[in-house]
Amino acid sequence: MMRQREISVTIRRAKREDMAKVFKMIRDLAEFERLEHTMTLDAATLEKDGFDSDTPAFTCLVAELSDGYIVGYALYYTSYSTWLGRSIFLEDLYVQPAYRKNGIGMQLFLAVAKIAHETPSKRMDFHVLSWNPAGDFYKRLGAVDMTIHEKWHHFRMDRVCLDRIFETTSNNH
Repeated sequence: MMRQREISVTIRRAKREDMAKVFKMIRDLAEFERLEHTMTLDAATLEKDGFDSDTPAFTCLVAELSDGYIVGYALYYTSYSTWLGRSIFLEDLYVQPAYRKNGIGMQLFLAVAKIAHETPSKRMDFHVLSWNPAGDFYKRLGAVDMTIHEKWHHFRMDRVCLDRIFETTSNNH
C-alpha cells in the first residue's frame, strides 16, 4: 500500500504531562482491538506507574508533530528471560488512524528496537491479535510468530481468576 503523505515527527521519550494524551490513545487502541470492555486502567494510574517511582513500570516513546501534537506512542518495559537475560517487551504501538501509512509506526517500532539493540537486551518481544494486519508488518521486518515457530502459547490469569484461586486456597486453610 502506498503512503498517503510524508509527515515529519519527532520520536522522543514521553514526559509526565504527555500521559493524558497517551491514555486517550490507549483507550483508542482498546477500541480498535475490540477489547475496551476489559480496560480498567485510568490516566492517574498510568501517570503514577510511569513517573512516580525510581523504577517505573514502563517507558513510553511518543511521536510528536512540530506543533507538539502527539500522534502515536510505543510503550515498553524490561522483561527477563531465564535463558537469555534482559529483554524488551513492547506492550503497545499505536498511531492515530489519520496518521497511519506515513512511516510513523515504523519510526516508533525502530526506536524501541534500537533501544533493545543498544542495551543489554537479548531480544524484543510483542504480541499481535491474529486479525490485526500489523502482524504482516512485523513479519516483513523479520519477526517470528512464536505460536507457529516454537509452539508457545501466551496464557493469562485475570483479576477474577487470581481472586478465585486465593479465595479457594484461603477457604481450605
